[in-house]
Amino acid sequence: MADEIAQVVDLEYKGIYYLLKGTKAMIAAMVSGIKSLHKWNHEKWLNKPGSSSWQKIQEASEGMAPILEFPNEMFEPIIDITNDPDIKGKGRISPFEYYCQKNGLRYCIMPDLNPNDDYIPVAVLAQDFGIHDEQIKAYMRKRVESEEATDKSYEEKISEAKDRLEDAETPEKKEEIMKELEALEQGRNQNSELLAESKGKMEKNNVLDFADYLKQAKDTEFLDNPDLAMLQAQTCGVVREFMPEDCMYPIRDKGLVPESNELYYSQKTGDDTLLTVKRSFETDEKGLVYSVYEVSDPVTGAKLEPISDRGVTMALWNEKLTGILRDAGMMRDEPMTVMRSEDNLHDYILGLDTNFTKAREDGQGISGEAQIVIDQARKDTEQASAYARSFYSTVTVPAESVMPSEKRILSLEIDDGLVEGISLVGMDSENAKVSIRSDEKYSYIGSDGKEKILTGDEILKALEGKAKGESKDLAATKNKAR
Repeated sequence: MADEIAQVVDLEYKGIYYLLKGTKAMIAAMVSGIKSLHKWNHEKWLNKPGSSSWQKIQEASEGMAPILEFPNEMFEPIIDITNDPDIKGKGRISPFEYYCQKNGLRYCIMPDLNPNDDYIPVAVLAQDFGIHDEQIKAYMRKRVESEEATDKSYEEKISEAKDRLEDAETPEKKEEIMKELEALEQGRNQNSELLAESKGKMEKNNVLDFADYLKQAKDTEFLDNPDLAMLQAQTCGVVREFMPEDCMYPIRDKGLVPESNELYYSQKTGDDTLLTVKRSFETDEKGLVYSVYEVSDPVTGAKLEPISDRGVTMALWNEKLTGILRDAGMMRDEPMTVMRSEDNLHDYILGLDTNFTKAREDGQGISGEAQIVIDQARKDTEQASAYARSFYSTVTVPAESVMPSEKRILSLEIDDGLVEGISLVGMDSENAKVSIRSDEKYSYIGSDGKEKILTGDEILKALEGKAKGESKDLAATKNKAR
């Protein structure tokens, strides 16, 4: 019980002071997260003028560096600087980059702990707050005006639909209009929430209190495993988990549609298989958003008939959702991750598989007799090494030969086919290290689409033969050159 009582703690770390509030367990998690933040520097922004680390921004700031939530549209590359007298370079950059370069501002793009909203957290120098505030307000005013106009449009459409409902002459026509009305009201409510959020942020000057920033990490790895969350932030984005009904609901307002027009929902099974459902967004003739879900059979991989939520009421959708999850092999009472693009999903699969390999090496997530054997083997270093070698072999392959299959399973290309279910140990721009278990059975999909089963030994021999063949070709080429 004592641990559930809120504590207030002053923390000083590397010269920076933090005020933390929460239970002892939460504060301990926050401290781990703060330590990881002090090593943070967004790799995609490393070469951008003004981009800096969290630690350096705090050191240069006259007071605690505030975190501001910037509207996503401020990061869209729409300004051509090719002939700009004030900015060096060519091509297009975002409004954020433009005014930061023009004013010589320093900043730190923070890990986005709330990746499914439409804002990007950025730490700025306290002395530069006024310049950033002016720019943010200009974009927030446009956003609020757009959302207010959308709200007015919904009201007009709802009023017009109600008039048509009164004049409807058949039960079928009435039912059609009632479904349209429900969708319009859903869209209006969703837009109203976005409008309230925008106004609320404007009232706070888009300032995100540091404690509130950390609270956004709920249902992510940041508080339990901050290093993993930091790795995700550099690639696929910090991954948050949701229950299916909290993320797979009908979206009717375009303000909630991601830029990619797609979402990918994933659940991991007990045998480390990642099951994925793709959701695509479309717009009907009345301007209402609807979704199409693509589901594959979890056993055969065959694509099933797409399912749409167009014209579907919430009551009916709850029934359909159960069917979608069942067909995909997913559980309704288990959380799932949400990726906002196929590229993010690919990066997530690569990172997830690397984590699986490390878990095996660490003996995590293994129970029963296997765990006992591992524990006994680890009592002696040589025994442990021999045990690991007897099951897994790590080989180096070209990076382009590692890819997700149609079933979103990490795969290795061999002889114009794909071996599904391999484990990734490491990867750079040229090579990838994959781990293959000698006694494991793997699914191989040939170029003709036919599937057969290969053992790990067979795959390793095929890779070895390929490497020897390439070596002979290289030697022959050298002999000819002589």
